[in-house]
Formats: sequence, C-alpha cells, structure tokens
Amino acid sequence: MAEHSGARGPYRKGLERRREIIAAAAELFAESGYTHSSMRELARRMRLTQAGVLHHFADKEELLVEVLGLRDSSVADHLSTLEDTDVASRSREVARHSAEHEGLTSLFIILSAEAIYRDHPAHAYFAEHYRVAQTETREPASETSGQTSAGVSPELIATLGIAVQDGLQLQRRYRDDIDVVAAVDAFWRLVAAARTAWSQPPADGSDQRDRDDSG
Repeated sequence: MAEHSGARGPYRKGLERRREIIAAAAELFAESGYTHSSMRELARRMRLTQAGVLHHFADKEELLVEVLGLRDSSVADHLSTLEDTDVASRSREVARHSAEHEGLTSLFIILSAEAIYRDHPAHAYFAEHYRVAQTETREPASETSGQTSAGVSPELIATLGIAVQDGLQLQRRYRDDIDVVAAVDAFWRLVAAARTAWSQPPADGSDQRDRDDSG
C-alpha cells in the first residue's frame, strides 16, 4: 500500500485539507470547548461552506476523535525519541512537551473537564486515557514490591504522578512563573527519597514498618 507522503493530485490535496481542518478544529475547541463550537464557525475559519467541511468529515464527533488523536500523536512522537524510558524521565518529557505546545495542552485541559459527563462524546476517550496513563506511570521496579515509598502503594504513586502532571499544566494557565518540568522532577525525587528512607532500617534496629504502624 502506498504511503500517504507519496500521494499525488486530488488525493494529496484532500489529505492536506483534512489536516488543515483538524488543526483549525483543534484551535476552535481549545478556545470554545467542544460543546460550544459549531461546524458553521469552523467552516467560516476555513473559508469553506459547511458542506465543504462535511465532505471531509461526517460530523463534529468524527472531528473530535481526529483532534484528540492529533494531541496523542504529538506526545507519542516526542516520547519515541527518548533514550531514557524510566517513568521519571518520561514524565519530565511529557511535562516539557505540554509546556512547549500550549495550544494542544489547553485543548486537552478544556476537553477533559468538559467530558466528565458520560454522554459527552469524548468521555470514553478520557476514561481510557487515564486507564492507560495509570499503567504507564506505574514504575516497573515496583511490580513485585507491593509497597514503596513510605508504605504508599505503587498504584497510588502512579495516581499522584498523573495528578501532579495534569494539575501543574492547569495551574500554568494562571501562573506563568511555574516551571512544570522542575516541579515534575521534584515529585519523582521525593518519591525516590521516600523509597530510599523506607528501605533503610532505623538506627535502633527496629522494623520501620512496625514503627510507622505504631505511630
């Protein structure tokens, strides 16, 4: 099967027009949210008729799927270039990429908040996104340890890592002084420090877990 990059003539022009519409839809959704965006406004921005937009996409929901895929592909392409694949390094690079691509990140923030309702067309997408993120943020080294970092489970550490990542990007919309990369790095350093402290026996020779339970 021929690669799209080698397409010529009307087919190539059609692919380019689809990409342009998806990019314009991403900007519109980031500005107004999905619910309050209209195909009419999108067509106006593209200098097309609504029929012209619908020639490439069946409806607004199909466009939403493509827009969300645009953000995912952007992050995945960035992560594929990494040499270090540990959770802390990946988290740092996701934070860096998000800070450098504010349009896509704003889109993600707005749509994730809007999609909390189960009848929203992106609800299933975000439910799956956070399920996958939970798996990818769990550190492989913790698979057999059961408990890490001051007795906190690996699952909870992953959940906190995701919350830190997303919460920082949200705060950055209100505070330009936040360095999200440094903050994400700090979180994983705290996790590593807590793990080290938890693994070392107390100076009096007692079991750290027993001491924590008794406290």
